[in-house]
Amino acid sequence: MGIFSLFGKKGGQQAKPADKDASRAKRQTNSPRTDSSKAGARPQSAKRDAQAALATAQKIDAIESEMSSEFVNVTTTQTGKTIPGPQTIAPPPPKPRPVAAPQQTPQAESKKKEPSPPPPAARQAEDDFGTTTEFLLGGETAVSNVASPTSEATALLEEAAVLYANGQNEMVEQMLRAATEADNLGSMTRTAWWMLFDLYQTLGKQQEFEQLSIAYANKFETSPPAWTGICQQGVRNNAASSAVPMVTFSGKLDDNSAKLIERLQKLAESHRVLRLEFMRISEVAPSGCRLLLGELKKLQKSGHELILVGAPELAAKIRAILEVGRRDDSEDSWLLLLEILRLLNRESEFEEASIDYCVTFEVSPPAFVAPKNKVTTAAAEAPANAQTQEAFMMPALIEGKIDNLILAIAAYSDEHSPAIVDCSQLARVDFNAAGRMLTGLAPFCGNGKLIEFHHVNHLVAELFAMIGLKDVVRIVPRKN
Repeated sequence: MGIFSLFGKKGGQQAKPADKDASRAKRQTNSPRTDSSKAGARPQSAKRDAQAALATAQKIDAIESEMSSEFVNVTTTQTGKTIPGPQTIAPPPPKPRPVAAPQQTPQAESKKKEPSPPPPAARQAEDDFGTTTEFLLGGETAVSNVASPTSEATALLEEAAVLYANGQNEMVEQMLRAATEADNLGSMTRTAWWMLFDLYQTLGKQQEFEQLSIAYANKFETSPPAWTGICQQGVRNNAASSAVPMVTFSGKLDDNSAKLIERLQKLAESHRVLRLEFMRISEVAPSGCRLLLGELKKLQKSGHELILVGAPELAAKIRAILEVGRRDDSEDSWLLLLEILRLLNRESEFEEASIDYCVTFEVSPPAFVAPKNKVTTAAAEAPANAQTQEAFMMPALIEGKIDNLILAIAAYSDEHSPAIVDCSQLARVDFNAAGRMLTGLAPFCGNGKLIEFHHVNHLVAELFAMIGLKDVVRIVPRKN
């Protein structure tokens, strides 16, 4: 439907003669009533009339299109709402108009004066995004400025921790000294100083430690860490003594001690020297005495060397549940007492207990035979262990195969929750050993056990954080 048909003829105006002629020509051309004689009589006239009608129709279409465009524009301007016209009429595409340049600020004008080639489209989009980000942040872009140095500082300290784990002490010292002097580590600055303090501790460099303490006090206006005197010779000696696998019995010695006995059997398969601690046993039961008695006899028969800690105290606890003349359902408690006295090489006490056993059960007692294999009581260590009953003591150096150490920590965690692991004497952990510790402790902690490493020096703590051990156990660095 055109504009003319929509609004009609203005003021009842009659059609022009030319329009009537054109309409008549169309009807005559398209009418089926036009016979062949009329068509043949006026062929030229009909052709001219058809051409004139076609031209007139095209002019009408052009006028309608122009009027439709003007009508839509006027309606939008006056009312503020666009009234869609007939769907058959589409407004002509707007002509491109020159965009007026936005008003430039003095800063933008100064940037505009600088001669620089226009950036590509992708670069332009990136620049626009950066400008928008600055606007949203209030003109500050400190996020990247903070993240980048922190990342670099963390990478530097992690590299120092790995080098220290691999024994590259001189290179670690150079790196940490340069980092503390440059003073560009941000929030990691104190950690770098503490790592250097711990390095001097383990290397026995007291003079360098004291010089660093003076610089630390001047910079941070606080007291520096104290010198403890840990040196490499002490690390080697401690590492040699800590190479012996240990099984700690605690609580009540009964049927629940079967897990510890199984762990002891596994350690016995690969080690000739074993350390058994009985200081934490609170009471004993005949069933537990039977388990321990059988394992001690096997170890003596297989030729293992034993280090017994708290064996005299265990003997006293066994005596407390025995009564001369009273026949219990089992003889295992008496036999375990005699076995411990024999391993301690206390012949006189053994003979007295043998007589009591003979009177009670009316059988011949076992004969005293001095232990063929080396058995150390380690009685002198009992007071020191009594002071640290609530924590598992870590060795000074951890390297090589540490399966026994992992089993010992797991055994300790069976009886303590959380299991506190004292790392105050721990100076260094080999990088490969740290990885084994992660894979070894992860299954135990995954079963709900809580293990905490306390007093970890900052070099080792940074290594544990880097490999992900902090996600398995809780790491508490040494307080300075």
